[in-house]
Amino acid sequence: MTAKIFIKRTIVAFTAVICFTLNSWTDFSPVKWIGMIFYFVCFAMYLKTLYLALFKMKKVTADLLVVTVMIVSLLAGQILSGALVAWFISMGLAISFTIIERTGRKIAALTRETNKVVRVVRDGIIKAIPIDQVCPGDEVVVPQGEMIPVDGVITEGASSIDESVITGEPFALFKQTGDCVTSGSITTTSQLKIKAEKAGNKGFFYVMAKQIEASLKVKPKTHITADRIVQFFISGVVIYALGVFIVTGFLTKDLTAGLIRMAAVTAVACPCAWALSVPTAFAAAIGGLSSRGILVRGGTPLEIAGHAANVILDKTGTVTLAEPRVAGIKSFGLPEDELLQIAASIETGFNHPIANAIISHASGNKTHPLTAEGSEYLPGFGIKSSVKGRKVVIGSIETIKKLGMTVPKGIEIKGRATWIAIDGKTAGVIDIQDELREYSKNMGERLHDIGVKKVILATGDNEESEARRVANLIKSDGYLYGLKPDDKKSLVKELKTEGFTVMIGDGVNDAASLAAADVGISIGRTKADLAVKSSDIIVMRDDAASLIVILEKGKKLIRIIKENYAWAIGFNTIGIVLATVGILSPWLAALFHHISSVLVVLNSARLIRNDKTSLQRHPETD
Repeated sequence: MTAKIFIKRTIVAFTAVICFTLNSWTDFSPVKWIGMIFYFVCFAMYLKTLYLALFKMKKVTADLLVVTVMIVSLLAGQILSGALVAWFISMGLAISFTIIERTGRKIAALTRETNKVVRVVRDGIIKAIPIDQVCPGDEVVVPQGEMIPVDGVITEGASSIDESVITGEPFALFKQTGDCVTSGSITTTSQLKIKAEKAGNKGFFYVMAKQIEASLKVKPKTHITADRIVQFFISGVVIYALGVFIVTGFLTKDLTAGLIRMAAVTAVACPCAWALSVPTAFAAAIGGLSSRGILVRGGTPLEIAGHAANVILDKTGTVTLAEPRVAGIKSFGLPEDELLQIAASIETGFNHPIANAIISHASGNKTHPLTAEGSEYLPGFGIKSSVKGRKVVIGSIETIKKLGMTVPKGIEIKGRATWIAIDGKTAGVIDIQDELREYSKNMGERLHDIGVKKVILATGDNEESEARRVANLIKSDGYLYGLKPDDKKSLVKELKTEGFTVMIGDGVNDAASLAAADVGISIGRTKADLAVKSSDIIVMRDDAASLIVILEKGKKLIRIIKENYAWAIGFNTIGIVLATVGILSPWLAALFHHISSVLVVLNSARLIRNDKTSLQRHPETD
C-alpha cells in the first residue's frame, strides 16, 4: 500500500461527503445520487483490498473494519457518517504513509543509484555499462556533479569531493590524481577519471544500498508479533461490534441505534495506530542512522542494541586509529637525539607500523638518518643491524633479556616498549602509543551512563602495557590482550550468558566474534566487503561516537515503540468505551482514530533526527 492509493480514496470519499452534505442543505436529489456513486466506488476500493488480503494473503486487515462501517452506516440510513468515516480513515492513512515514504526516500534513492549505468573506457572507447559489470582495473569517467560509482584511485583530474552520503561529513574534500575515492561520494567541481580497485558490485556504495534495501524487507520479531496481535484484534472487534448491535438493539428496541453504535465501535477500533507503531519506528531509525553513515541490517539489531548489557571493544582500529606514534624516549648514557637517529636509520629499511612511527618522529625532529649495514629481521625477536660499526638490536624487553642484557628498573612505559641495545648493552627505550579515536576517551563511562553493565577491551596485541593504557583512557571495566580470533569468539560466548552482548571491531580479524555476538558492529568503511558479511551494523565514519549513537538510538527506539503501543491501546480503549455507550458517533469515532494514527507516525518520525550523543554532550576531560 502507498500514500497515493490512500490519497485517491480520500478524494473519492471526500467527494461523497460533499455531495451528501449539499443534499442535506438543499434537498437536491441528483447530488445525493452522485454522492452514492462515489460512496460505492470508495467501498469497492476497500472491498477489493480486503478480498486480496483474505483470499490471496490469508490475513485479516483493517479494511474489514472500514467495509463493515460503510455497510452498517448504509443500513442505518447514516450514509453521511459512513462517508465521513471512510474519508477520515483514508486521510489519516494518506498522511501516515506520506510521512513513512518521505523517511524512505533517501534509502530508495540509494537503491536507484545502484541501477544506473556508468561510463567505462575500454580499448580507447567509452562504453555505458551497468555498475555491477565494472571490473577491477576499469577506468571510469565521472562527469562533474555526478556520483562516483566505484571504489578506486583518481587517474586524471582534481575536484572537491562531497562524501556526506558516506560519512555524514558536511564539508567537501579536495582530491587529485593518486588519491583514493569511495563510491557514493560526488565530484562537485570537475570531471574525473577513476581506476576501479574493486568490481562494481563489491564497492562500498553498491553493498551499502543493497544491504539497506534488504534490511527493510526483513520484519523484526517485534513487528511480526504486532502483526499477529492485529489479526486477532480485528476479528475480536467485529465480534464485539456485533455484540454491541445485538445488546443495544435488544435494550432500546431500536435497530438503527444498534447499527450506529456498531459502526462507531468499528470505526474507532481500526488498529492502524497499533499496526504502524513498529514499522514506522524502525523505518525512521534506519533512515536516521543511514544519514550519519551507519548501515543497519534490519530492525532486530537495533532492538537488541537497545537492551545491550555487555560491550566488547576491539582496540586497534576501533577505539584507536591504528596509527602508532612515539610518545617518549628514555636514553641510558646516550643523548636522546643520537638514540633516535640510530633507531630511525635502521627502521628506514623496514615497512611496519612501529618503523613508520619512529621514522615519522625522527623526521619531525629533523633528524637525518645514517647508513645502516647488514640489517636483518629476526622473526619473533626484532631487528639487528650495524650503524657506524656499532652493533644494534631493536626489539621487545624479552628480546633484550634473551640476549643476556639487563633492563634498568623503575622505567615506566605506558605504551608499547621498543628497546634498543648497542654493543651488548641496553641503550634506551622508545615508548610507542596508538592514538585514540575522537570521542574514545572515557567511552566506558558513557556506556555505563546509558545502561551497559560491563565494558571489556579485547586486543590481539601482546603488549599488556599498551592494552592497560588504552583501557584506562577509555575507562573500561577490564582488558584482555594477546587474544587470537578464537579467544575473542569464546569471550563473546561467555558474556552472552550474562546478557545481550555487542561486539565492536574493524571487520578484519574480528569477523568470527562479530558474527557470534548478539549484535556485531564494524567501524571503518575501508573494510566494507568483509564488514557487511560479518556484522549486523556497519559504521562508515571513522569515529567512536557512532557506537554511542547506535546504542542510544536503540534505547530511544524501544521507548518510542512502547509509547506508540501505549498511545494506540489508550486511544482504542477509550474510543471503544465512548462508542459503546453512544457518546461517539461513527464520524467522530473515525476522527478519533485518524488523530491517533497520525500522532503515532509523528512520534516515530522523531527517530529520524540524530541528537548529540552523550560523548558529544560531555567533552573529554583529562
